[in-house]
Amino acid sequence: MSNMNSLKTRPIGEISDEHAHRITDFLNNFLANEYALFTKTLNYHWNVTGPRFHSMHNFLEGHYKTLLNYMDDIAERVRIVGETPYSTLASLKEAMDVKEENGRGMATNDMLKDLFDTHIAIQTSIKDIIKDEALFKNDPGTEDFLVGMLQGHEEMSWMIKSHLD
Repeated sequence: MSNMNSLKTRPIGEISDEHAHRITDFLNNFLANEYALFTKTLNYHWNVTGPRFHSMHNFLEGHYKTLLNYMDDIAERVRIVGETPYSTLASLKEAMDVKEENGRGMATNDMLKDLFDTHIAIQTSIKDIIKDEALFKNDPGTEDFLVGMLQGHEEMSWMIKSHLD
């Protein structure tokens, strides 16, 4: 089994090390971006002000709690693939593509627009990876998992966009 393309039995069944590593690299990047989105959402929850404070505070609380569950699910999926999720701030920060924002003094609509754009970026990355049918040939569970995550982000985007229209 020293050949990188040989099949290896993992918790999900037989999958090549190459595919497992590509999937894990994506999932760990996804985890890092979820962490950034979670932190940004929590930040905005703490810093939102204005006449919509109460409704936005509660709305964002629901979102950051959902994102926390998503992060746990992603890390567990990495383990199911048979690899190790990123689990330090340093590794997450190094892997994230999402730009951090301070949130202090931002208008509510600017916060929501930033969250919306971040959700769209995450959706795009999921759509890009699931196009690779060969990658998921022996791992339809991860493909299905990612489709579920995509649907969750689409719903959150819809809710955020409804506040901006």
